[in-house]
Amino acid sequence: MSEFSCPEAATLFSDYYELISEESDRGAVIVAASILDEKLGEILKVFLLPPSTKKDDLLDGAYAPLGSFSAKIELSFRLGIIRQPIRQQLMLFKSIRNDVAHRLSVASLQDEKCRSRLAEILKTTPDITDSIIETLAQAGLDVSHDGSGANLLDTYGCRRTFDLLFPMVCMAITRIAKTIEPIDCFAQES
Repeated sequence: MSEFSCPEAATLFSDYYELISEESDRGAVIVAASILDEKLGEILKVFLLPPSTKKDDLLDGAYAPLGSFSAKIELSFRLGIIRQPIRQQLMLFKSIRNDVAHRLSVASLQDEKCRSRLAEILKTTPDITDSIIETLAQAGLDVSHDGSGANLLDTYGCRRTFDLLFPMVCMAITRIAKTIEPIDCFAQES
């Protein structure tokens, strides 16, 4: 089974797609990155031992050492929670978010940097394109595509490609969240 599919794939895809599809480009990117950031934080909280206090100073708050999206991505990768292709996709989503959130001149996903980052996400995991095409076909949409990531951008444009990529990556993260088991480093001590 692909990391981009799970039993409730159609529902998840629709929910995430609808969440951002009515937003402006800037709004969609910021909301999408926030959701991915939050989901990684939840996975890390399940995986790591619980904090010694009620508040998780490691992951929560503006000055938490592992509170940034980037830190959560890197820690998730280094702990073996996510694989390299997902790490790279998340880092590219983070870069797109930084472009539109911190540069007033980049208000659109049509910006060349955003477009090249979207193309890179598509190249990172070739089966994500196939999964998108399969999901669209299951929804009864006529999909003609030759399999190259750039063509997906040419066919659907930057915004719709972003709207399609985001739910697919969320589905992969959701699948990871459902299978993650907490660290059990003290099991032999009992």
